[in-house]
Amino acid sequence: MNRPVKFKRTQERHFSAHHMLIEAARVASVRASKAEGGWLYDALAAITFSALAVEALCNSFGVRVFEDWEDFESFSPNAKLRLLATKLSIEYLKTDEPWTTVRWLAKFRNRVAHAKPEFVKEEFLLTQAELDKRMFDKPESKLERDITIANATRAVEGAESLKQLLFSRIPPEEAFALFADGWSGHTELKPDA
Repeated sequence: MNRPVKFKRTQERHFSAHHMLIEAARVASVRASKAEGGWLYDALAAITFSALAVEALCNSFGVRVFEDWEDFESFSPNAKLRLLATKLSIEYLKTDEPWTTVRWLAKFRNRVAHAKPEFVKEEFLLTQAELDKRMFDKPESKLERDITIANATRAVEGAESLKQLLFSRIPPEEAFALFADGWSGHTELKPDA
């Protein structure tokens, strides 16, 4: 009786979540930009996933440039970014891009993760034409006012800019799997045992 031929398949990959998170943010931002029904939720997803990508970027780069990165795990994303900027000789000016965007993303993420109820009340004096236009507008919370198509685009661009900036300063020997996601594998015939 013939035994089936067996193959040994070996695959490997250095997984860094920031690739998946930035792509999820980008896809949601593209959908939001169409301004079709549900765009608000796509914009929320784009901004939130961009914020998560920033922290994942910190961790992906941090483990490669610091010996004991786990000592910094509990730091805020902004503190991690300042550490990385110092270590990689990047000027950290919190009033310049991409720092303004990534700092805003960290605050936005915290507002979403620790959302609290908010009573919202608005009063307006309107003409009949203005009233007709705004008849079905609802009052928006501070969080909702930040969820815009423009902010979704800004968030994705900020995360991408941060990724490129960090990547441009990391030593080449530490850069594997940080700029692009990839894997490798090979197959070989398994000799009969």
